[in-house]
Amino acid sequence: MTPAMTEASMSQPPRQPPLSIHALWLPEDEPTKTDGTRSPCAVTQLAESLFSNFTRALGAPLDRGLNIPVRFHQGKPPPETVLDGSDHSVLVVLVTDRMVIDRDWQLGLETLARAVARHGSRHRMYMVALSPFSFNLLPGVAVSNFIRLQGLPQAKRAVRLCTTLTHELCRLLQGCDEKKNVTGDTQRLAPAPLKLFLSHAKADGEALAQALRDHIESSGAIESFFDTNDIDPGFDFRVYLEEHVARSVLVVLQTDHYASRTWCRRELLWAKSKDCPVVLINAVKEREERAFPYLGNAPLLRVDGDQPDWPERVVALALREALRRLWFKAQLARLVELNMVPPGLHPSLGPPEVLNLITGASPKSLPAGTRGLIYPDPPLGSEERALLSLAAPGLIFTTPTSCMNALLEPGAPPQLQGMRVALSISDSPDLADYAMGPAHLQDAMTELARYLLNQGAHLVYGGDLRAEGFTQQLLELVAAYNDESDGEALPSPTHSVDFASQRLSNYVAWPISLNYSHAQLAQHYLKGVFEFIDPAGDLDLSADQRGQFVPPDTSEHRYWWFRCLTVMRAAMADATDARVLLGGQTRGFAGGMPGLLEETLLALQRKQPVFLIGGMGGCSRVIIDAIQGAQPPELSVEYQTDGAKFAGYKKFLDEQQTQRHAVRVDYPAMVARLNAVGIGGLNNSLSDEENQELFTTPHVLLMVSLVLKGLAACRARSAAHGA
Repeated sequence: MTPAMTEASMSQPPRQPPLSIHALWLPEDEPTKTDGTRSPCAVTQLAESLFSNFTRALGAPLDRGLNIPVRFHQGKPPPETVLDGSDHSVLVVLVTDRMVIDRDWQLGLETLARAVARHGSRHRMYMVALSPFSFNLLPGVAVSNFIRLQGLPQAKRAVRLCTTLTHELCRLLQGCDEKKNVTGDTQRLAPAPLKLFLSHAKADGEALAQALRDHIESSGAIESFFDTNDIDPGFDFRVYLEEHVARSVLVVLQTDHYASRTWCRRELLWAKSKDCPVVLINAVKEREERAFPYLGNAPLLRVDGDQPDWPERVVALALREALRRLWFKAQLARLVELNMVPPGLHPSLGPPEVLNLITGASPKSLPAGTRGLIYPDPPLGSEERALLSLAAPGLIFTTPTSCMNALLEPGAPPQLQGMRVALSISDSPDLADYAMGPAHLQDAMTELARYLLNQGAHLVYGGDLRAEGFTQQLLELVAAYNDESDGEALPSPTHSVDFASQRLSNYVAWPISLNYSHAQLAQHYLKGVFEFIDPAGDLDLSADQRGQFVPPDTSEHRYWWFRCLTVMRAAMADATDARVLLGGQTRGFAGGMPGLLEETLLALQRKQPVFLIGGMGGCSRVIIDAIQGAQPPELSVEYQTDGAKFAGYKKFLDEQQTQRHAVRVDYPAMVARLNAVGIGGLNNSLSDEENQELFTTPHVLLMVSLVLKGLAACRARSAAHGA
């Protein structure tokens, strides 16, 4: 534990983010697709675009994202306590005709509007008009200005909404001006708008810059700095340019001549030396004689000046990058306030690069006592970290989540090096009750894996190679955070043949293993990753039976699946040092009991550290209830067999009772075992208070930091006992 990590820090109030976004909507009828399934309705898709823009892109879980929490409230308005989850809660109400005529929504929104008003400038409530009749709400709600999307085509609404909100969030995080009016009441004024500095070569970029400036001026929401014509007479234009760059988002209009112009290069270097946001707009038509080497490490957008919407896309990207910096500063300030950041870490507002180590963040220019740079999550890949360490071997490079509760030393191995951590994560049936959807679970799954790999853990998982399945994403994460490079700064491509098996083991039970072909395994070098477990010996299957896939469509076949899944899970537990559980189905499973329940019992039987994350519901939440002494109805035969849908499972359980030598599913015994364990029996080195936080927090990075803290303490405890 570092000097900053004291027990006193854990006595702070529950840790919450500086900002959270809440999408409120009433779903419309969902259209049916040609294959008979239903597509999300238009308003639901608009809500999901908020998650993609502010948390992480749907369908691209490995992207950086902004990591700003977004919650979903659909069907009914949330209580006003929704505002208590963060310093600044932003309510985005997607108003449709159906919401306007719903009395409960009218009254609920009025209650929320009053609650927001009571907190002054702390929270925001943005009404979004999706219909000409969206304004027909109660006067207490309709008094605020709407974000007006009702006249836009559906295809353009998400971009407009996200761009508008991004700018408003930037201004919120920059702070508000307060003004006393003549009656003595406090009236909030809109904060100053952001400024974009349009860096361009006059030879071939002036027309693009002018078009972008015209778009900015017509929108009226942000400002721009165009060229020396914007400099007041009598001022040194060099000083003026440098100061404006430092107070703006630098928008680089990269044309054929950009890199050959001295002042363009200087503007970019000024921005990077001052840690300013930079976005690259690639508008090269033919070629560059020499690409400027410092144009990287920033978001890039390819544009064609003939496309009518390109200025809007540029502004959206620039605002997003500004928000990323402001969000990081707010996060870091909160963590420092809570004593959760080790001393001596200097902030880098973007991912560090070698150029930083020569200019503004060079070891010589950093404050005395600086031990390293702390930059926005997620952590860089191993190849970038290796190059940074070569350039500045005495510095640490870390992120807020990676450094929390960690003892950091330059060149030290990752704190979980070689520790085998099993991930038990699957779909949760009650995500909506926690103001979440499948995207939230996917994001949590990805971030847990990312940080465990970054800290050197070997992941153990039971999955398959379905398209867009988690195993595929794990393989990509393993590639990004693989440190098995024999000391090379840039690992050789030859490592791709076997490196995955050094960081990942994927267990597959019979008969699921019969679905894998040699071609699949050879294509991805996966032979060393997968552990195919033989059928349970007590089934006494013949060679012909072992070679034929059977679905769990009869009581006998279901019993085969039950026993083989148990054998597979036991093999995983034997090869595991600790287990992390999140979500999970409570019924409707293929085997004999909920998978996460059996995996928890196997880990507890072996006295392994168990981390239960309950903020997304599911089987993990049910297990937590039992650990705390409750008798969860979900862990009963009555619940598991209720309804015609589960008649097959009832028949399976009934037939078990008639077979003398069958292994039985005993829910009362399992609940009694969990009741007896208690929090202390989780053996995860977290305090009772920290476990309670892990049981309830909806915030992914807090989940990750608590798991990392507990695992590091378990690792240290094990090493001490071994010594």
